[in-house]
Amino acid sequence: MRAAWTAGLLSILAAGGCGDRESEPEKPPMKVEETVFRDLVGTQDKARDRTNQAIEQHRQALDEQINNDEAPPVEE
Repeated sequence: MRAAWTAGLLSILAAGGCGDRESEPEKPPMKVEETVFRDLVGTQDKARDRTNQAIEQHRQALDEQINNDEAPPVEE
């Protein structure tokens, strides 16, 4: 009988601990400039810009080559 009372009391205490509590408001994330990763983010931006620039130059060269190849031959 004593074991049943002990088990009942423990289950009531465990269930009571699961109640709703007001959660603390979440802090906004830190700005990248304030973290140790600020240099890495700048590096990624530079790499992305250089890659996009290289792709754009390559696209322009291909467009120019296609236009030259599709143009009618010039009669001399």
